[in-house]
Amino acid sequence: MMKKTTHRFIFVVWRDAGRFSGGFTLLEIFLILLFLGVMAAIAVPALSNWIPSYHLKGAAQDLYQSFQMAKSSALGKGLNCTVTFYQPLGAITYDYVVFMDTDGDLEYDAGEQVLVKRVWGGEEFPGISFDKSRGHGTGLTFHRNDDGLPAISFKSSGIPVSNTGGLGMGTAYLVNKRGCLAQIVVSSTGNVRVQ
Repeated sequence: MMKKTTHRFIFVVWRDAGRFSGGFTLLEIFLILLFLGVMAAIAVPALSNWIPSYHLKGAAQDLYQSFQMAKSSALGKGLNCTVTFYQPLGAITYDYVVFMDTDGDLEYDAGEQVLVKRVWGGEEFPGISFDKSRGHGTGLTFHRNDDGLPAISFKSSGIPVSNTGGLGMGTAYLVNKRGCLAQIVVSSTGNVRVQ
């Protein structure tokens, strides 16, 4: 007897289910829109804070990898590989350029192979620049070459050198449009780290 009652109840619920599927009430739609509005109000500020930090981390990682490339290229090719900052090439001044420095003078000369050239603040890293309140007004603490540009070169041994002939070391200070800072440090032994 119990089985018949259970089957009859399920049949009645299934048969009557179609009567209540007429749509949403105005109150239900309003509550859904209110909920979505609250969620958007929470998500948009968090996203607007996250994006500049994401670009800063990406730019810091990019410069870190460029220093590592310069070091490994010097080791692999047996030539100095130099990173210069604020380097003009043609009509564009790049924030930094990595090139094979065949004469070892830490200055870019026509014909030297360019490995990387980067301009901050473009599509790839919007809102990123060197923090010119640090590093003698350039955002960099690397010695200047004879062209007056901050530069560091890696010898074929992987050891960084400066224009003075001594050990090269220094820090690049990157900042995003919200004022957050990242530091890329090259030690006198050639170790590179992001802080």
